[in-house]
Amino acid sequence: MMGKLTGLCVLLLVLNVAVTEDTVTMVYFTDGGDLTLKVRPTFPGHINDILWKFNGNLLAKWVEDYFPLGYYPRIKGRANLTTETGQLIINKMSKEDEGVYSVEINDRVQSERYRAKLIKKIQKPKVVVRICTEGFRYASCKFSCDSNITEAEPITYSWKKGDGEWKVSGKDINITRKYDTGVKTFTCRMENPVSREESDPLYKELKPDYSAAIGGVLGVLLVLTVVAPVVGLVVAWIRKTGPFNK
Repeated sequence: MMGKLTGLCVLLLVLNVAVTEDTVTMVYFTDGGDLTLKVRPTFPGHINDILWKFNGNLLAKWVEDYFPLGYYPRIKGRANLTTETGQLIINKMSKEDEGVYSVEINDRVQSERYRAKLIKKIQKPKVVVRICTEGFRYASCKFSCDSNITEAEPITYSWKKGDGEWKVSGKDINITRKYDTGVKTFTCRMENPVSREESDPLYKELKPDYSAAIGGVLGVLLVLTVVAPVVGLVVAWIRKTGPFNK
C-alpha cells in the first residue's frame, strides 16, 4: 500500500511540473510599431474561451456565447484578437508595453509566454578600415561594420565580398592577399528583429603578390650578369691551362 501511495505522489508531482513548466520567448518591437502574439503550440481543438494577460493584469477576454470580445484600457482601441486562433496583435507599441504576456485558452494556461522588449531600428552602417598591413607576402586588412547600435541589439552581421553571396559573420572581418586577391568591394549588412540595413560598398583591392616572380627575374639577371661571366672565365682558363694545351 505504501509503495502505491509513493508512486501516486511521484506521478502527481511529475504532472504538476508538466503543467506548470513554461517557456518564456523574447519578442521585440519598435516605438510606434506592432506586436504579434501567437498561441504556441497551436491549441488543438475548438477554442471557446480566451484570456490574455500582461504582467498578470487582464488585457483581452472572450468567451463564446457568453462574454463578447472585450479589451481592457491598456490596449483598448489598438488591439485585435482573432478568436479562431487566439492570436493577439497590439498596435502603437511604446516603452510602457515592455513586459510579460501570457494567455489562457479554454481555462488552461498555455505553456509559452512572451517577454516583449522595445528596440530601435538599425541606422545605415558603413564599412570602416581599422588597420591594413602591407608587405610583399602577407598584406591584410581589418574591416568593421560600423553604426549607432544603442538600444538596437540583438544584431546579426553579414558580409559580401564583390558580387559574392552574403555570409553571416561578426562585426569585424579580416581580409588577406592570400584569399581575397582580386576582390574590389566589401559590403556589410546589419539586421535585428525589427529592421535591416546595408552599407555602401567599400572599394579596397589587394593586389596579387608579385614577390616570387620578381625574385625569379632577379635571379635570372644575377645569373646573366654575374655568374655566367665568371663561369665563362673559368672555362676559358681551363682551356688555356688544361692538359690539352701542354
